[in-house]
Amino acid sequence: MIRTDYIVCTFPKTDVSEPLYPTIVGYWLPNGDRHPHAMYGFRGYKAGKIFVGEREDRYIVQATGAIAHDVATRLQLPIEHEISVARIDVQHTFITADADRLINNCQPNISYQATRWMNVNGPGVTLYVGSTRSDARLRIYNKTAESGLKPETYGEYVRVELQFRNRRADNMFRAIRARAPRFPFLVQLKRMVDNFMYQVVYDSVAQDEEELFPQDLPKELDALSRRKAWIERSVVPAFRKVLAEDPGYLKIFLSMLDSIDEDVI
Repeated sequence: MIRTDYIVCTFPKTDVSEPLYPTIVGYWLPNGDRHPHAMYGFRGYKAGKIFVGEREDRYIVQATGAIAHDVATRLQLPIEHEISVARIDVQHTFITADADRLINNCQPNISYQATRWMNVNGPGVTLYVGSTRSDARLRIYNKTAESGLKPETYGEYVRVELQFRNRRADNMFRAIRARAPRFPFLVQLKRMVDNFMYQVVYDSVAQDEEELFPQDLPKELDALSRRKAWIERSVVPAFRKVLAEDPGYLKIFLSMLDSIDEDVI
């Protein structure tokens, strides 16, 4: 499976996005976990590995790790042509008998700048293909050596990660939203590595429909808890904004609550 591992996206403040901002903050950043934070000139809140902030003219959402894919696929967003994705990292993780050997044998395309890093006193090889300033950069590394996680059966984990910036990041984001990241991921990979490594990854992507690290996925709330959280974190902040502009609306709102049949409650 191809998953998002890092994302930074911004969108402008408009009549559509402004009321959406408290909903995003409320859903993704629980009150008990979030704290004020500033990043890239934006001020907002951070909880765990996700940051949501604003400045005078734009909003930002930044996420790292397992939650980044959840954000990329499920974040409530305004009209998508207004979204600018500055960077998105997508990865595929698979099992091989000897991760370091596979990475050492990989031959990058000579048209790309490439660097291979290795641990002198233990396992752990990383191959970088592409410049740090380019719009597409590849990293292949020994995930087992990096994380300490080992497959239950045999071998080691290898992670193939592509970092996209600017227009390429926008295109990959749209592919992920459409649940179709395989084509742009594999096309870019084919340009950067030899045929053997490409075929290994291609075969793994084609066969893998399960998550290798399910314990990293964020846990879902039950339906009732989600509704309560939505009211507390989204409806109430939005209602306060309405009252700030129209205090008289409070009487109308309370009358609507009074009209609800107690049996329904």
